[in-house]
Amino acid sequence: MHIDVRRTGGFAGTTRRWRVDTDTTDDPTAWSEVVDALPRSPAAAVHAGPPVPDDFTWTITVERTTVTIPGRRLDGAWADLVARVRSAGDPS
Repeated sequence: MHIDVRRTGGFAGTTRRWRVDTDTTDDPTAWSEVVDALPRSPAAAVHAGPPVPDDFTWTITVERTTVTIPGRRLDGAWADLVARVRSAGDPS
């Protein structure tokens, strides 16, 4: 499974990206558990509210599903996935 995390915005307005192919990792089962913990309705995480200046925006793609989450709303299972991908993924 391919997971892509992209962070845009912030004070400098830069873009960073991390990618993981879970099939090539040491423990693909652990990745599946992280993905299975994600909310089944990603739209709840996307409901942004008013914009916050200099906030990051996270765009997360797991296989064919993409969600965009404002930085202040990145929490729970989505935050866990982002942290894991940033730690283990290839930055680009």
